[in-house]
Amino acid sequence: MPRVFKTNTVNIEKKDNLYKFIYENGEKFPTFFEKIKKNFNIEKEKKGSSFTIKAKTVEKLTELLKRKETLSYRHLTQLFLNVGKQLEGLEEDNYCNLFLKMDDIVRVELDTITQKGGSGGDIFFLYLNTENFTPVKNKITKISKPFNKNEKNISPEMKKINSFPTEIHLNSQYYSLSLLVCFCGTWSKKKSIKINHSLDYFREYLSNIDNTKLYWSLLRCLENNPRDRVYLYI
Repeated sequence: MPRVFKTNTVNIEKKDNLYKFIYENGEKFPTFFEKIKKNFNIEKEKKGSSFTIKAKTVEKLTELLKRKETLSYRHLTQLFLNVGKQLEGLEEDNYCNLFLKMDDIVRVELDTITQKGGSGGDIFFLYLNTENFTPVKNKITKISKPFNKNEKNISPEMKKINSFPTEIHLNSQYYSLSLLVCFCGTWSKKKSIKINHSLDYFREYLSNIDNTKLYWSLLRCLENNPRDRVYLYI
C-alpha cells in the first residue's frame, strides 16, 4: 500500500478508502493511542502496533495549511481539543510531549456526513510521533540534552534553559499546543507571535475571537507560570 504519512515512529498506508496506522511504542503509551482510536470505527487492529480505519481523506497539517493558509475556527477548535485529549492520555501514561511540531500532525476527515448542515464528514487532528515523549514524575519531566530553541512551539521556560539536565513542568506541553493553534489561525497572518510575552499580549493577539470558548481555553494554557496553566474547554 502507498504511504501517505511518515514520522520516525508512525506510518500511514492507504488502499482505496482504508488507512492503516502503523506505530511503535504502543505498549509504552497505551492511553495515548486509545485516545486516538476512540474517535473511529476500527476496521482491523493488531493490538499495540496497528489499526485500520475508513476515511474520506488523511492529510498532513502542513499540506492543509499550504492549501488554506490558515484554519477556520472550527478546525482550530478541533486541533486544540483532539491533540489536547491525546496529551491528557499521554499524561495518564506518565509521559509528556514538550515538542509539538506541525509536521507530526494529520487531519482525518471521515466519509460519513455528520456535521450540522451536511457540508462534510467529522474531522479529527492527530499527533503521530512518539519520538520526543519524556517520562513524568510528580508533574515534572527532565530534559537531558540540548535542543533547538528556535523551534516555533516551545514555552518561555524552555527558551530559558541554559544547562542540562534540567527539570520542566509538564504543562509546558499545553503552552506548546496553544502556540501551535495560534500559528494556524487567521490572525497569524497579520502579525508574528513573540515569545516571552505577557498574557495581555495574547489577549490582544487573539482579539478577533474574543470571548469565544477557544479564546478563553488558549489563554488558560498561555499563562507564563506553568503551574497556573489549565487545559480546559468549557
